[in-house]
Formats: sequence, structure tokens, C-alpha cells
Amino acid sequence: MTGSNVSTLETLRPDKIADLAGSPAPCVTILLPPYRPQEQAKSAATMLRSYCQDAERQLTARQVPRSEVTDLIEPLQVLGAIADFKTTSHWGRAIFRSTEVFTMLEGIEGVKPGVTVGARFQLRSVLADLNLPAYFLLLKLSQKSVELWRCAGRRAKPVELPKGVPRTLDEALAFKPPDHDLENRSSAGSSTGSMAAVRFGTGSERERAQRYVADFFKAVDRGIRELVHAGETPLVLAGVDEDTGLYRLVTSYPRVLGESIHGSANSPFSTDELLERAYAIVRADSTERTGAALLDLKERMAPARFSTNLDAILSAASDGRVGWLYINQDARALGVFGGVSEQPASDWGEEDLLNVAAVETLRHGGLAFSLPPDKMPDAASVLAVFRY
Repeated sequence: MTGSNVSTLETLRPDKIADLAGSPAPCVTILLPPYRPQEQAKSAATMLRSYCQDAERQLTARQVPRSEVTDLIEPLQVLGAIADFKTTSHWGRAIFRSTEVFTMLEGIEGVKPGVTVGARFQLRSVLADLNLPAYFLLLKLSQKSVELWRCAGRRAKPVELPKGVPRTLDEALAFKPPDHDLENRSSAGSSTGSMAAVRFGTGSERERAQRYVADFFKAVDRGIRELVHAGETPLVLAGVDEDTGLYRLVTSYPRVLGESIHGSANSPFSTDELLERAYAIVRADSTERTGAALLDLKERMAPARFSTNLDAILSAASDGRVGWLYINQDARALGVFGGVSEQPASDWGEEDLLNVAAVETLRHGGLAFSLPPDKMPDAASVLAVFRY
């Protein structure tokens, strides 16, 4: 990526995936889970120190020269002293280290923590995160306040709606008291105890109030469409069901995701908690879209372009003939692959051959995805679509 003996940590960018996949051995992959002190005893810094020791032992056992081991491990050990690795984190991390690479992917979810030392990086575990959209929008929705956030890199920044777009229902009504705040009263009957009056609203008043809110949400929707002209950016809604449901009825924005973050806009969610929930929704949507895209490919392409034979897929991936690769996230296939790395893969013993298929596909500019078993045709362990 940036030359040999890299010691400065980079943030992994999608356009660098092929470089990452093509890095020569030895390749060290460290997966760290989120750190929440109330749920686990070990901080990310503590786990990182342990994984560094394990990686050092494995490299030494493989007779990697001591100077190379030191060059590989020392930058990793420095990370353990960074305050960010000692404090609470809602996000997991994947760290990739070789003589040519020192990069980290933040915000990963659902990975098994651990360290892998081998002929290639362990990329299979982070495929779902690699294929998430670069950014999405989060709309915190209520009649009292509307906030739009741009979410990228597990961070959220507020976005100003265009001039003239109301931020509250009162503003939409030009600060006039809305009709649905008016109350009718009747005399209390004997069944109401000591209450002097009973409040009620007519059906027409409720309908009129709903129309006001609908018009408010339509104005917000127009503002968002003005900001995002193509309308391809995913939009996650957050708010009470009544508001999010009404917004869905009036919106014409094409990428409002089907699931919402439920709860009042005044709920005591931290920004990290909201982001956690939002990313879970985006991840689920991404999985659904990937599964649908696979079915579409199967309908459009000739059967000869597909294979579920792992040996054939490994050979084709190494030759750069795999355009799309889909891996069953629950499947495992250990073995020895005679690969293309500068240091033969057989020198590193058994490895996950499904990961090998993913790395070789990405190395040649193909796309690799991880799917749950129910999204894989015939519950296959792996499926490849050949370029030719």
C-alpha cells in the first residue's frame, strides 16, 4: 500500500481492498470486539497485547526472521497504548498488518475476536462491512423537531435542511395553534368519579390534525430530495411508530429503509446507540439486497457461468475469472491451497479455503459477499459467478 515496513496506521478504504488482498505473507489479522466494561472484563488494549504475543509466537515458530517479526509486531503493540483502545467502544475493529500494510477497519459487527497469522489476510470475516454503503442518512422524526444526520465511518454529522423547510410542526403551521390542540368537553357522567369534565376529540379534528402533520412531513421529504438528488442514499427513520408510519405514507424518496428505530425523539439514546441501531438496519437491508441481486444474476445469466464447486472456484478466482463470490457465513472448509503468494501457502498449513476464495476474488477486482444460509441457493457453502 505505502511501501515496506509501514509503521503508520491507515484507515481502510474500499479502493484499497485489492491491494490488501494482494499483500505478500506473512499477514497478521487481528479482530477486536466492541468494548463495554459492564459486559466484558478485557479492554481492546488488553486483548490486543495478548494477540500480539500470540502472533509473535506463531511468526517465530514459522522461522520468520527476528528483525521481520519485530517490524511487524512493534507498530501493533504501540496501538495498545492509545487511549482510544482503553475506553468504551460500541464498535469492533479489524487490524491488518504485513510488511506492506498497516490498516484498520472500524465499526465491524458480529465477528469472533482473535488473531490469524498466515499467507493472506482474514477478509472473509469483514465482507459484510466492506459492502455497506459509504454513507447513509438518519432522520430523527417528531412533530416537535426534525433532525437529519449524515452517517459515515460510524460517525454522524448533522445536515442542514434547505432554506424554507420547516423543522417543527408549529413552524409548518406558521406558529398558529394547530386545530388538533383544541379540546371539546362534556359533562362528566357518574362513571367518571370526581372528574368535572371529559376530554374528547371529534374524528374530523383528528383527521385534520393528521393532514397537518402529513403536510409537514411532505415538506421535510421535499427538502431531503432536494439535498440528495439521485435518491440512492439509504434513509433510516427514527421516531414513534405513528410518525414514522405517516412519513412512509407521504414520502416519495426511493430509499427509505423498511425498518425504523422505534422510540420517541426525546429517548435518552446516545449518538453511538442510535448509530448502532441504524447500522444494524442498514446491514440487514444490505443483506436483503445482496440476496436479491444474487437471485437476479441466476435468472439473467447462463447456468455455465455459476459454480458451487470449491476447487473449481479457487482455480477460477486465482485466474481472475470470478466476478461475484457469495459465501455462506456459517460454512467452513479447511485445507491447504497452493497459492500465488510470494511465500507458498502450504508453508502456513491449513487455512480457511472460503477465505482464500474471497481474497483471490478481491485481489483480481471481483466482488465478494457473505450471506446467511437462508440467502444462499440450496444452502450452498459457496457460489461463484464467472466473468467468462
